[in-house]
Amino acid sequence: MTTFSKESENIRAYLYFLKYFGIEKSPFPDSLFYGQPQKRMTPKKTEKKEKQERIESPSLVGGDVSQRLESELDNCGNLNDLQAFMQGCKRCRLHEGRTNLVFGNGNPHADIMLIGEGPGRDEDLQGAVFIGRSGQLLTKMLAAIHIDREDVYIGNIVKCRPPNNRDPKSDEIAICSQFLQKQISLIQPKILLALGRIAGQALLGGKPSLRQMRGTVHQYVGIDLVVTFHPAALLRNPAWKKEAWQDLQKFEQMCRDKGISLGGA
Repeated sequence: MTTFSKESENIRAYLYFLKYFGIEKSPFPDSLFYGQPQKRMTPKKTEKKEKQERIESPSLVGGDVSQRLESELDNCGNLNDLQAFMQGCKRCRLHEGRTNLVFGNGNPHADIMLIGEGPGRDEDLQGAVFIGRSGQLLTKMLAAIHIDREDVYIGNIVKCRPPNNRDPKSDEIAICSQFLQKQISLIQPKILLALGRIAGQALLGGKPSLRQMRGTVHQYVGIDLVVTFHPAALLRNPAWKKEAWQDLQKFEQMCRDKGISLGGA
């Protein structure tokens, strides 16, 4: 199996991630996308065999894989097509421990889309987003600003549960971001709400803190994006609920300013 330095893996995954934010030019050589093998002690493999490994290995984020996947995603005309296409996905290591792929659910024509980090234990077992205590709190948070959960669409940065609920790794986010971007293009929401630091960083790029991301209206593929606390974080730290409420009030006003129909006055 071809091996790569940790630095090369990180750079290639990050460059691939940037591509989906419209950043096409890079000061780095193209070989970083396709892999630059380190010196090997085993006999040299044939060019044909190495190319096949590069395409089939789910841990490599290569240009051949990207182009092929883009073409396949173009054939997904709606969310049902996309969900069916993703079933059985083994493009990153997260598939190894999953019980169910958690695609997302809600109104397929929603004006509001919420994006979390990834499935937890309950979500993995039942194949649905934001259930259990976090899901109950999220439903209450939405209701507090006159939003019915059934009227929005909810997805995640990654569709499979990371082991022991660890943070998703950069290459896992890079691979799964293609599916999230396709979801967004099919739903065409007017506004996005990112739940938590990981979701915000994945959509905006870089490693800003949650505090740096909150309180600002960002842009993601031309759509207004707001970042707030993840419900699970609020369950662990109830003192943050006051700040979360301030975020939600601003979000509600933004929705009304966009002409999105909400309940209440």
